[in-house]
This record gives sequence, structure tokens and C-alpha cells, in this order.
Amino acid sequence: MEHDAFTNGVAPGGLLNSREIRVLVCYMLNSVNEPMDRQTIVEIVFSEGIANFFETEAAIEELAQLGNLTEDENGVLELTPIGKEACETLMNRLPFTIRTRAVEAAVKLMARKRRAKDTCVEFEQLETGVAVTCSIDRSEHPMMSFTLVVADREQAELVRERFLDDPVTIYRLMVSLLSGEASVRKFDNRTVIDLSM
Repeated sequence: MEHDAFTNGVAPGGLLNSREIRVLVCYMLNSVNEPMDRQTIVEIVFSEGIANFFETEAAIEELAQLGNLTEDENGVLELTPIGKEACETLMNRLPFTIRTRAVEAAVKLMARKRRAKDTCVEFEQLETGVAVTCSIDRSEHPMMSFTLVVADREQAELVRERFLDDPVTIYRLMVSLLSGEASVRKFDNRTVIDLSM
């Protein structure tokens, strides 16, 4: 297939054809069973190196103009019946690995966004480092809240990312350790924590 799309930011094996990018946007909307906004789709496609940022934005615009999708005032996209039919007809023209990677990234990002609604991470600059407070808020009283002091903003961002990736496991780990339900074994420089108890 001819290459008619910008290649900046596209990883080897990514999409270099505007038609394929339009099909991918439809495929993602059809495969993820929850609303996705324009920014989320562009972020996924670009961060995964699947297609160029501007080409993905242009694909969404073209799909809206062609009547394949609608966009509400919040930027949430929805496939029209025409878009669903086109997706089902053309999706096999996309490489399987691209389809899989895009949908897996979308599911992961959407789950992270759901978790972010129940979590809170705050930074406080100290004279000697940064205090990072991580919380799981389910009501007026946090289900869990802890503060770590790390060396700098870069480490604080790493803590934030790890916490947002899986706050439930961190909660489970802390409860198991503090209640004595987890087994802890030490090997030289490593500590192994078994949560299977």
C-alpha cells in the first residue's frame, strides 16, 4: 500500500497510510467497550508508535466529515452505523499486531483513567527532597494513604507512575505485610514477599 502519511514518531511496522489510520481509529472505537475521547485515541496511537500524531488527528476529522463517527462537546467519539460497517469490512487490512497493540494499550489506559478517579498523588517540595503522598479515596476517609520522601522530582514521578499502574496491589501488599499475612524471605540483597497466603 502506498505511503501517504507523515512518518515522524512512527515505529518500524507502524501505519504510513492515512486510510489505514482511519480504519485503526474505527477499530479501536469498535473494540473498546467504553467511551473514548479524541485525546485518548491520539495519545495511544502516538505513544505506541503506531501512527503520526497529526495524521491521527486528521483521520478523526476525516471520519467525522465522512459520517463514520460523531464527537460530542466533551470530545467523546462514537462510531456511527456506517463507521461500524466500514470497520468490520476493512479491519483485516490492518496488521494483526497493530490491532492487538492498539486495543491492549487502549484497555490499559482506560483502566488507568478509571483508577485515577479513585486515587490521588500529591507532591510537596522539601528542603531535602520531595514528599510524595499516595491515596486511595473511596469516601470522605481515604482507604489508604502513605507518604514517601524521595530524592528529587524525577523519583517522585516514578513513584506516582508505579502507584497509578496498580494501586490495588500496593494496598494488598501493605495490608498483608502489616497484618502478618504475607511471608517475607530475605536473600542477600533481595527481599521476597509472598502474598499467596
